[in-house]
Amino acid sequence: MKSYIVTTSWDDGHKLDIKLARLLQKYDVKGTFYISQFYFSNTLTEAEIQELDAYHEIGAHTLTHVDLTSIALDQAKEEIEGSKLYLEKVLSHEINMFSYPKGHYNREIMEIVEKSGFLGARTCNHGSLEPPKNPYEWQISLHASNGSPLTTLRIWMKSKISIKAIFDWELRAKLLFDLFLKTGGIYHIWGHSWEIDKQDNWSKLQRVLQYISSRHGVEYATNGEILSRHIRK
Repeated sequence: MKSYIVTTSWDDGHKLDIKLARLLQKYDVKGTFYISQFYFSNTLTEAEIQELDAYHEIGAHTLTHVDLTSIALDQAKEEIEGSKLYLEKVLSHEINMFSYPKGHYNREIMEIVEKSGFLGARTCNHGSLEPPKNPYEWQISLHASNGSPLTTLRIWMKSKISIKAIFDWELRAKLLFDLFLKTGGIYHIWGHSWEIDKQDNWSKLQRVLQYISSRHGVEYATNGEILSRHIRK
């Protein structure tokens, strides 16, 4: 039997995550917010992290948003474990999900993440609508940004949707969702609140959320909920 699951994830821990979370809640779409403690001067406060956690999921994203493949493994371990401990102290519950800063990781980094007690980790790799084969290499369906033209072209070549979608992530999001409704799987939008704001894409994001929300037979869940219910069951 096919499953139809929608999830979103948002990186870095910028204060604009609060605005984004409220927009998600308006359409009953859940998100996982991956937070770095010291990345921004205007990063989320502990009270704001707790506010997000009331409806969405909080995931770890290292302490300083460092490229984990560019530092010594003992430093990487401190970044990964430290981010988990910090968020667990703030929220008084376990943190199960991790996201690799800048999407950079390797086998050694994945092993540290697993040994640190995370159940899974999200990458920035664009994949199909299929569930991840490895819970520590969770791919995404769509970046909520036009982003790199080359990356966008690769997504289009995989999905074979309208060529117009190469130039407009809103159209790409809607056409991929239409494909998802036919094939089933996991439809996973990823992005950054600060990027949405920088590109003045709040209205575009709202239209996408409105398009994908409230669909009969579709489950709306956080990254961790999907992992525990469908992948690690």
